[in-house]
This record gives sequence, structure tokens and C-alpha cells, in this order.
Amino acid sequence: MKKRSSFISSLGLMIGLNVIVKPIWILGIDRMVQNSVGTISYGNYFSLFGLSVVFSFLLDWGFSVYFNRQLAAQEKDFIDQAGNFLLIKFFFLSLYVAVILFIGWITGVRDWGILLGVIFIQALQSFFLFFRSIITACQWFRFDAWLSVLDKTLMIILCGSLLYFPSFFGAMSIDRFLQIQIACSLLAVFTAWIVILKKGVKFTFHNNYLLRKKIFRSALPFAFIILLMSVHYRLDGFLLGRIHKNGAYEAGIYASAYRLLDAANMVGALIATFLLPYIARQWSDKKDITAIVLTCRHFLVLFSISIASVSFFLAPWILQILYHQETFDAMRIMQWCLPSLIGYSLVQVYGTVMTATGKIVHFCYITLIAVIINSTLNFLLIPSWGALGCCMAALISQGFCGISVMLYVWKRSAIPLDFRSLIINIFTIVILAFFLYWGKNFGINPYWLVMGVLLISGIAFLISGTRQWRPWLKLFRMKEYK
Repeated sequence: MKKRSSFISSLGLMIGLNVIVKPIWILGIDRMVQNSVGTISYGNYFSLFGLSVVFSFLLDWGFSVYFNRQLAAQEKDFIDQAGNFLLIKFFFLSLYVAVILFIGWITGVRDWGILLGVIFIQALQSFFLFFRSIITACQWFRFDAWLSVLDKTLMIILCGSLLYFPSFFGAMSIDRFLQIQIACSLLAVFTAWIVILKKGVKFTFHNNYLLRKKIFRSALPFAFIILLMSVHYRLDGFLLGRIHKNGAYEAGIYASAYRLLDAANMVGALIATFLLPYIARQWSDKKDITAIVLTCRHFLVLFSISIASVSFFLAPWILQILYHQETFDAMRIMQWCLPSLIGYSLVQVYGTVMTATGKIVHFCYITLIAVIINSTLNFLLIPSWGALGCCMAALISQGFCGISVMLYVWKRSAIPLDFRSLIINIFTIVILAFFLYWGKNFGINPYWLVMGVLLISGIAFLISGTRQWRPWLKLFRMKEYK
């Protein structure tokens, strides 16, 4: 009970810190960078950044996820392999660089400075996530909560200086934007390394080829799922910049909406980061995980419904506030990009359950089908529909993937669907749609509409998760008395 309480409080700290820092980064800094350098220039960066993310699995091959799960389940037996994993990651770094440069050459990339910059950033982020996987696997959740916002906090300070005080620090450019990200990522990696060493983790290197081969073969399914999810999440931006006749502009418009999707999806990603080692540990100890899984699903699905509803009905207001424009194309992209967050949320919860409980191969099969659907639709829709085609492809494929993993976990892991909660979700969508449509037509201030959405979603969460959230409140009360 004490461990569960510590998990929930650390998760709350992590979400709280990220809810403060990440929106400032995405909406206050990254958005301002796009407004400052221009849609086309930022669109080129967004397209190449998507390419670097798609092939980022080559940097890790799923080793961080695999190591995190194994270390969480059998800490004493697996901690000695950290040095071998780190050594293998250095080998794959050279492979990643070679592959990205080759693809850049054959696809006619011209902005080599940007491409090299995003390669460096992805490499640093890969090592940063590997060190954080050690920290969370050892159940040091509070340390990880602070590390999760370190790089973005530093970037807010440095980028903000250029954006808001250009006369003193100089104007912002894509090159400077990349340089700041590289510097902050370096410092974050170094800090995580120091935390691990202070905690007594030692990186010993064993000259054992057979051992490394065994580790590599065991981690292959995790590598495959990382590849598939990277392709599923980021390939559309790269394809948009390459196969549409006005690719850079379309990619820039798509980036405006995708930025908000990325910000909203951050909540699910953070929960999944904590959920994986926690469920792996609970599962190995043969403890029930139903309550935590359903609680996370209740929260994320209702959160996603709220975001999708607001973006669909209040798209012009959002565009005017963030980008000082409300063109018809940008409005349509905003309306149809954010609803895919519902599928993302289901994958974050149930995909994490499948990974933590050893169902990774079946997760790969489901994600592969989703990637085929997504890629096929992108190739068919992008030439004529542009960024809107990417939105439709993501909405369909993410919805398929989310529903599939939820049904699989229900059938194989005996975690109930909780149909009462699902019915409440449907009613919540109807109520929010009616509320926002009515409020918009009667000229109610959008700020009050957003407050109303939060209130309705909060009530729906309390109703749908009554049996799950009461035990957590008891835990918090016990902790206060202690």
C-alpha cells in the first residue's frame, strides 16, 4: 500500500510539473518560433524532424523499454547488464546516423544543417530516455518527475530570451533553435547520468559476445514496436513534405495543429512512462492491476474527449489566440487532427499493459496493421487532400489501434471493459457537443465554454470511476495522517 501511494503521489507530481512546463514550451515557445521564422521554414524543420523520429528506433531498438520492464521485474538480477546495454546503444548510434543521412540523400534533402541538428537531438534524447528508464525501473519515480521537465525548462529560459528580448539577445532562427535544443539536451543527459551514479548504479562492461547477442534477440520485439509506433506517429509529416505539391506549406499548417495534439498526448505519454515499470512489478508479484488500469483509462479518455470537443467547435478561437489567424484550411486541420487523441489514449493505457505483461508480440501485430492502414491512407489522401488527409488517416488508424488493444487486454488479461464507463463516455461526447454548439451560437465567451467543458468532464470522471477512485482517496488520507 505504501508503494502504491508513493507511485500515485509521484505520478501526480510528474503530471503537475509537466502540465506547467510543457504547455509553456509548446504554446509559448515552439509556437512563437514558428510565428517568428515563418510557416514554410518551420514546415521544413517539422518534416525533417519527423524523419528523424521515424527512424529513432535504430538508436535504441526497444532496449530502453525492454530493460525498463526486465529491471522492474527482477532488479537485482538485471542491473548488472546496464553497461552492456549502453555499449550496444553506442553501436546503434552510428547505424542511425548512416541510415538517416542516406535517406536524406536519396530523397533530395537540401537543408543538411537542419537534418544534422535533429539527428543530434534524437541521439541525446535516446540516451536521456535510457537513463530515465533505469531510474523508473528502480522505482525512483520522484527523481524522474523532476528530470522529465529539466530539458524543456532550460529551453524555455533560453529560447524565451531570444523570442521576447530580440534586441538584446538577437533574433530567433531555425539554426539557433536547434543549437539551444542540443545544449539543453546535453545538460539533461549529464544530469540523469549523475543521478544514476549517485544512486549507486555501476556501468560494468562484459566482453561477452553471446550475452550481447542474447540481449539483442530478447529486445527485438520491443525494437519492432518502437519502429511501428514511430512510423505511425511521425511518418505522415515527412510524407506530407515530400509528396504534396505544396508540401512545406501543408506541413507547416499540419504542424500548427499537431503541436496541440503532441501537447495533449503528453499526459498519456507521462502516465505510460510510470505505468510500465509499475505494472511490470505488480504483474511479476501476481498482484491485481485492474484498478490502476481502469482509473488511467477513465482519466485519459475523458481528457481526450474534452480536448477533441473544444478543438472541433472552437477551432477559429484557438487559431486566433495562438497563431493570430483563422484561415479555412487551418481551421479544418485543427478540427480533425485533435480527435485522434482518443485512440492515442487507449493505446497509451492498454498498449502499456500489453508491453508490461509480456504480450509485446501481439501488440506488434496490432500496431503493424494500424501502420499499414495509416500509410495506405496517407499515400492515397495526401496528394489531393494534403494535411487534411493526414488527419483522416491518423483518426482511422489510431482509432483502430486503440480499440483493438483494449479488446485484446479484455479478452486475454481479464481486465474488464467497464461498460458503464464507456456509456458515460458516449453521453459525455453528446453533452459536450450540444453544450459547445449551443454556447458558440449564442455568443458565450469561449473561456467560459472551456470552463464548462472541464466541469462536465470532471463530473463524468467522478461518476464513471467511482469504484476506482475511492481507494486512491483513502490512500492519500492515510498518507496525510502519517
